[in-house]
Amino acid sequence: MWWSDDEWEALTAAEQCGMCADAHVPANEHSALIATTSTSHVRLARNQHHAGYSLVILREHVVDMSELPPEQLARFWADVQRAARVIDGVFRSKKIDYLVMGHRMPHLHCHLLPQHATDDPLRNVNIADGPTYLPPDAFDAAIAALQRMWESSEPPLGR
Repeated sequence: MWWSDDEWEALTAAEQCGMCADAHVPANEHSALIATTSTSHVRLARNQHHAGYSLVILREHVVDMSELPPEQLARFWADVQRAARVIDGVFRSKKIDYLVMGHRMPHLHCHLLPQHATDDPLRNVNIADGPTYLPPDAFDAAIAALQRMWESSEPPLGR
């Protein structure tokens, strides 16, 4: 059964949103910051069961992409595209899967789940796979590599 109206109202409130609270911080228990644009925060997930698993989180508290004006939606997807190019440049994936849900964390964000040669292409991706945590030095090295690649990448849409 779906959330009650009171539960959903509480979950969708900006003042109680976990992503609003910490998407901008350098590191939290779930991820670390790769980059920030005028529209989004790009973060590397600590669970690296899918090497390169990252998120692009809209800076503004919006529950559903249907709430965005077309220009802002285009900027968000441009950030997702740039993040995918950066992830692919560092992790050399075969394909990146994109997942937008938001029923447990109702704040617009996109999961980027790289698929690699060792993955089963017939199995549906699950963000709960793992968890696989890298040693701190390896995680920090992945963040640094992604940040370098981000800085050298071309922003889509001429931004």
